[in-house]
Amino acid sequence: MKALIASHTHNIYLKPGEIFVSRKPVLISTVLGSCVAVTLFSASSRFGAICHAMMPENAGRENDVRYVDTALRHLYQCIVKHGVGNDLVVKMFGGAQVLDVGDSSSTKLTIGEQNVAKAEEVLGSLGLAITARDTGGMHGRKLFFCTRSGDVYLRRMRSRQSLNKDTTI
Repeated sequence: MKALIASHTHNIYLKPGEIFVSRKPVLISTVLGSCVAVTLFSASSRFGAICHAMMPENAGRENDVRYVDTALRHLYQCIVKHGVGNDLVVKMFGGAQVLDVGDSSSTKLTIGEQNVAKAEEVLGSLGLAITARDTGGMHGRKLFFCTRSGDVYLRRMRSRQSLNKDTTI
């Protein structure tokens, strides 16, 4: 992981409720619990974008990218504006249940599950297919998104007793 970070001259930390769009090589990191991150990458257009959305649905709040639906529509507008080609790769991460909220047999979706469901719905309505994903579960994730290659390096956050394992998606 240190080599990955050292290989990039520009490193950005994406906070909850933020979006980042770039045509330049950048390494973007973020940490997710119940939040959802979606990455978009086009090799032919040299375009990379990511959002870190916290809640599923924007109830009339204008352009508030803390919400999955607004953030994804904003990213889609960026795709159109930048004339991104047909080689767009869409990846989705997060949506964990990181807090013990009691009865796990409840039929009500957790906030993480709601975020994932809303992202799937909005991406589908925009005609964007998810090509890779790592969602759900009980532990958070740390992501490193490379806008040079579109690769996402993922570290699942675990309890202290178990080891963290890095994965490339």
